Amino acid sequence: MDVGALRPRPARVGVTVRELGPGDRLQVRDALLACGAFTEEEVRVALEVLDAGLSGGLDGDYPLFAAEVQGRVRGYVCVGKTPLTQGTWHLYWICVHPTAQGRGVGRALQAHAEAFVRARGGERLVLETSASTGYARARSFYDDAGYAVVGRIPDFYRPGDDCILYCKALGPAAS
Repeated sequence: MDVGALRPRPARVGVTVRELGPGDRLQVRDALLACGAFTEEEVRVALEVLDAGLSGGLDGDYPLFAAEVQGRVRGYVCVGKTPLTQGTWHLYWICVHPTAQGRGVGRALQAHAEAFVRARGGERLVLETSASTGYARARSFYDDAGYAVVGRIPDFYRPGDDCILYCKALGPAAS
């Protein structure tokens, strides 16, 4: 594995992506609450997964990365190897604080997560998101990033709120 792909590096102007640490939890919580896309229950679950990711580190079930802008965490991403698969990973959470949206922070996190997954032998990333209007911006982000809609589960989250399944095939890791 190329450890250079895992070192903190400037991803976009003023954005550095690095491993998320325990001291970042409050800033991640702030981003989850401030973005307005997540319900109270979703924030609770995101923080539970975050805590599990922090305890496992990059070799655990939920590797976590933070995006820093001017010394503050303005976003994070959580990925994980999909159990019982060969080469499939899930993008579980990606969130950017509203003050940093539209400035390349999400793209930097996405690119870093994809490089990490590739370096670990991942062949594809799968994600699930809501079909509700509150998630329209997220779906546009995934569409623009090259993720393809591969399925839809009606009424998955609640009546009238379908689950949209996305997948992106990842090219080989750079050598």
